[in-house]
Amino acid sequence: MATKKTTDRLLGDMRRAYDLVQERQATEAIEVYRAALAEARQAGLDSAHLHWAFAVACDYSGDLEMAFEQITVAIEKDPLAPPFRHSFELITNRIKAALADEQRAENDPSTPRLYALLQRAGAVDVASHLAMARHLVATGKAEHARALVDAVTLLHSGAREAWEMKAQLAAAAGDVATAEQARIEAAALGNGEPAFAIPGPASA
Repeated sequence: MATKKTTDRLLGDMRRAYDLVQERQATEAIEVYRAALAEARQAGLDSAHLHWAFAVACDYSGDLEMAFEQITVAIEKDPLAPPFRHSFELITNRIKAALADEQRAENDPSTPRLYALLQRAGAVDVASHLAMARHLVATGKAEHARALVDAVTLLHSGAREAWEMKAQLAAAAGDVATAEQARIEAAALGNGEPAFAIPGPASA
């Protein structure tokens, strides 16, 4: 059982870390939270709030993978806390935005990891699927990419970008008939279903 001295010290560390986040020193805050979490575990304390605060700091720092892991733990410990749910939504939206970024390298090694996090969250959108497909192509797995894009056009038949990618992949594989049919579908959709749309940036 944690002593009052330990509890008071941890509360002080959490206040300090919170202040660091507010001062936009998220990297320093992460180190404070990480040490506080280790001490809390050693003292037998299990705080959903601490994991949530750690997740917010990670989100501010741009460490989306750690932010997702920490907010997931927080929700597991307290699934009815609205602030945790709000942060979870913001973090998953930021992961989607990272995958949809036009400047993202197609072979970025973090793409499969971020995609897997969205799968765990049940929050994969069309743009994320297509980012993963591009990664598969870039890493020599074109057949896997075609299978993924086929599934996307089946589940999201109004997504023009998915049909366009299907046409490109089929053409590259020499499947002229499929490529032409996919082009026809894409042309018929016009602007089609938005691949990705979330509100503007906000703090977790």
